[in-house]
Amino acid sequence: MKRDHLTYLPEKGNIRPVIVQHLAEIYHHIYYFFCHILGIFIELPDHTEGYKRPIVCVSGFLGRGLTWTAMRKHLISLGHPVYVVPLGFQTGNIRKKSKILENFLIEKNIKDCYLICHSMGGLIAAGLSYKGRDRVRKIFVVGSPMHGTYMAYLAPIFPCTWQMMPGSKLVKEVVETYSKFHNVQAVFTKGEGIVRPWESATLGHFDDVEIPEYGHLNLYLGPLGIECLGSLVTSEEKKEPLPIKQKPAVKEDMKKETVASAPSKKVSTKTTATKKTSPAKKKVAKTAPKKAKPKKKR
Repeated sequence: MKRDHLTYLPEKGNIRPVIVQHLAEIYHHIYYFFCHILGIFIELPDHTEGYKRPIVCVSGFLGRGLTWTAMRKHLISLGHPVYVVPLGFQTGNIRKKSKILENFLIEKNIKDCYLICHSMGGLIAAGLSYKGRDRVRKIFVVGSPMHGTYMAYLAPIFPCTWQMMPGSKLVKEVVETYSKFHNVQAVFTKGEGIVRPWESATLGHFDDVEIPEYGHLNLYLGPLGIECLGSLVTSEEKKEPLPIKQKPAVKEDMKKETVASAPSKKVSTKTTATKKTSPAKKKVAKTAPKKAKPKKKR
């Protein structure tokens, strides 16, 4: 496997101290757990407004839509419509999750979009059929165990963990699928706590991006991970930007004309009213009461 890759550094400031990174990862695990519980009842709404290409977020193992709150806010500020796929408890068969993702893209009529997939979400995106792939412009796999992870052996009670074990049939299909497509980019960290070994989260491409911080959840919940993914999407968008939609000037001109002509109509109505009333006065003048003739005395 090739080891050539890129490293993302913060645009402002320095990388957080290692102790802060570990504390942040612990906090994110607690946050992740509560989002999993609350996510049963609460889902993030679709943000359909934006002048750039849409982005679809795909959660990982036990992931819920609420965990994308900070990432979603940042992507919306960049001008993108953002959708979060509701995938349930994220413990079932990965192939079925791929079908749910595909149906979501078709039902929402999402085209030419970016997929940001965290952890197991990268394996879900790999299972899209041609109907779903035709709607995707690029896939960003963030901390995804493309080659499997040894941590899956710790929870063999779920169907998805069996599929994420190294050497499984699904893992081999994922590697084969992503090796055929050039529109897939991996984002990973060497300080992985879930994807073991960390090389499993890479594709071996020259444009694989390393985030030099510790933590599996820091990759998309931490500020550096959010900044990195926003920057990657922006650079991809600049290659072929969408034309900015402008309001047609004809309608604005029509509005101005109507506004300008409105007073003139009032004036004209007044003049016509005066014209109409003037003959009436003449008639009144003509039909003035005649002087009564004196009665003859008997």
